[in-house]
Amino acid sequence: MHLLVEALAVKSNLAPFVKAFKQVTGFEFERRTGKQLWQRYYYDHVLRPKDDPNGVAWYIWLNPVRAGLCEEPRDYRFVGSLTSLWPAGKRPEEIWSPPKKESGST
Repeated sequence: MHLLVEALAVKSNLAPFVKAFKQVTGFEFERRTGKQLWQRYYYDHVLRPKDDPNGVAWYIWLNPVRAGLCEEPRDYRFVGSLTSLWPAGKRPEEIWSPPKKESGST
């Protein structure tokens, strides 16, 4: 699962949300299937002011396309809320492609 979230206050804290979300959904999933849903830890990445959140959103939306699960993000069963903004008739690569890494950057 990939999420792009924005803090609404300086004191916002993602950790309690992730913990509660994983507990509730993981418990229900295990009850139904007998299998574990989530890995133990999660990884976050804080965007800096120079980072483009639109690029991150498109990266997330294109994950199922890159994985071959669908041809367009809006066709993916578990797609996020804003994918309805996807322009009709456009291929993913016509709308967004990853920025090129500058030489020497990691």
